[in-house]
Amino acid sequence: MTSGWYLGWLLLLPVVGQAQAVLPLPADFEVIIVEKPFLLQLRQPPASLGAPGSLPLNRSAWQAVERINYGRGSATGWAQFSVRTHQPRTLWLELTTHFMDSVGVWLGGKNMPLRRVPGPSAYRQQATPLAPVNHHYFLYALELPANQTLTVWIQSRVIPGDALKYGVRLWVPRHFLTAQQRDLGGWSLFGGVVLAILGGVGIAFLFYRRTLYLHYALYILCLSAYAFFNDGWGAFLPDSLAWFDRITTIAHWLNLGFGAFVLFSGQFLSVSARARKSLVFRWPEGVPMALVCGLIFWMETALATGNETLAQTIYGLGAVCFGGYMFIWYTYLNDAYRHKSGLVWLLVGAVSTVMIFFAINALLFNTGLVQNPLPDMLALRLALLLEFTILSIGWLYRRKLTQNARQRLEIQNRQLQADVIMAQEAERQRIAADLHDDLGGTLATLRRRFSDIQLQTTDANTRFAFAQTEPLLQTCIDDLRRIAHNLMPPEFARLGLRSALERLVRSQAAEPHFSFVTCGNPVPLDTAIELNAYRIMAELVHNVAKHARAKRAVVQLLYMPNHVFMSVEDDGVGFFSAPHTNNFDGIGLKTNTLRANYMGATLWRDMGAAGTLVTLTIPCPASQHGTSFGNANSSG
Repeated sequence: MTSGWYLGWLLLLPVVGQAQAVLPLPADFEVIIVEKPFLLQLRQPPASLGAPGSLPLNRSAWQAVERINYGRGSATGWAQFSVRTHQPRTLWLELTTHFMDSVGVWLGGKNMPLRRVPGPSAYRQQATPLAPVNHHYFLYALELPANQTLTVWIQSRVIPGDALKYGVRLWVPRHFLTAQQRDLGGWSLFGGVVLAILGGVGIAFLFYRRTLYLHYALYILCLSAYAFFNDGWGAFLPDSLAWFDRITTIAHWLNLGFGAFVLFSGQFLSVSARARKSLVFRWPEGVPMALVCGLIFWMETALATGNETLAQTIYGLGAVCFGGYMFIWYTYLNDAYRHKSGLVWLLVGAVSTVMIFFAINALLFNTGLVQNPLPDMLALRLALLLEFTILSIGWLYRRKLTQNARQRLEIQNRQLQADVIMAQEAERQRIAADLHDDLGGTLATLRRRFSDIQLQTTDANTRFAFAQTEPLLQTCIDDLRRIAHNLMPPEFARLGLRSALERLVRSQAAEPHFSFVTCGNPVPLDTAIELNAYRIMAELVHNVAKHARAKRAVVQLLYMPNHVFMSVEDDGVGFFSAPHTNNFDGIGLKTNTLRANYMGATLWRDMGAAGTLVTLTIPCPASQHGTSFGNANSSG
């Protein structure tokens, strides 16, 4: 009796199909999107899939729709449409989704018994041999006879908490294959661009070793994986990698991508420590990321047990956590905006298309407020490519800004160095003048006074005491002249660097023995450069005499075509081996480095057991110097 009742329903189903609008198929077409008024779905979705015979026959129980969309109100649903062709043909039926746990398609008419159409019947079976061709959506072959009205019945089920929605298309096979090739080409282009960007980011990370590059690469990788898997391409993964294509795993891709983007934004915008501290957590981006990951795993439990109420609750909590991402990102944007960073608008403009896509999908599609709920994967690909392109260009712009800021800082530092050096020289000159004019004059007057007193006294002991004081006064006068000379050598005004260095070498004590070697045609350099070079060489000579414990030392001054080469070399133990080296590796080294940087020169040191070599190379235009090296002079 039950079998007869079921058979009776099957016989009446074609009659129901005759009562609805019939989609006429033109003689020549490529693809037809089946929609209102031909496409119908049950107004009240059944509690379970059931069988075609359990469907209501009342026409009012069916609703004409643009796309099948049950939202999140039901996990099961039925759809139907009637079609008529004037010639026998084979058409391919495409259901534009892969997010369905089970699918069944039936075809029947007045003169054709109802039969199930072979094809994929479950999630990740799009590549089954039952399908006409491998496709990332559900695809079925419909054999349509001539001049008959047939009804296509579609039953479908999704996991609890997910939305049951898809579009319906009828294809001519050859046009479908052409469109599929275009689709594959588009995805190949998308994948190629993504791989090229990832390659560039990877090379940048190898050179600069900054986590900023890793966060950007993770963001691109996760969003690209989300787009690939969300469009069904995971169906072609082997079963061992099927986990990457699960609906819940796709949510992980999106969550990790958003978390990486917020991390990237904080570094890209150079967010201040104050803004980070205002979020309480040291790494606030990880908080919503961890919470969303936990909710996704919890969602798997809810889906496995069929607890739709729990699934809906988890969806709501997930939306709150994603709101945490937005709050953190807004804090970073606000901080960069307060610091007048132009990168704020570049970053907002880059992600605006993707944000709009996800906002529309979240607010309209998933709530069922519209009847055309399908996210357009082409739009997502274009949005992602546009965003990646703008961000990559913005990356170059940011590097340009960083380079400009570094150049400005370098100019400021050089100017500061120049000011410090000029201030030092001015102070040296003032001290030298005060010593020579004031203290030197006082000592000279004192010496004459002592001479007068010595001549006036008749006491032999007093005259002897004054005679012993005379050498001490002369030593004081000589030391004063030497100190004043070192502070501001007068030779620069008359003779220049070469003579000043030669006198410096000759003024040294007998131990160690200093030699002075010069070569090339001397051409006066800028007075400031010559003076700073002399200061560096004087500091090095002083260090050799005081610390090196050397027997011999050589000071060289070589005029090359494009630069001036100066060096101090000794056979001592090396400055770092001496017991007192603070002057060399402390103030003295810093001052010499400062002077070399000011001149744009290169200061190089080589210390070893055989002695120490320090060289100073000063670049200068070749036109200022002669190219003859026959005039080599040596003194010492």
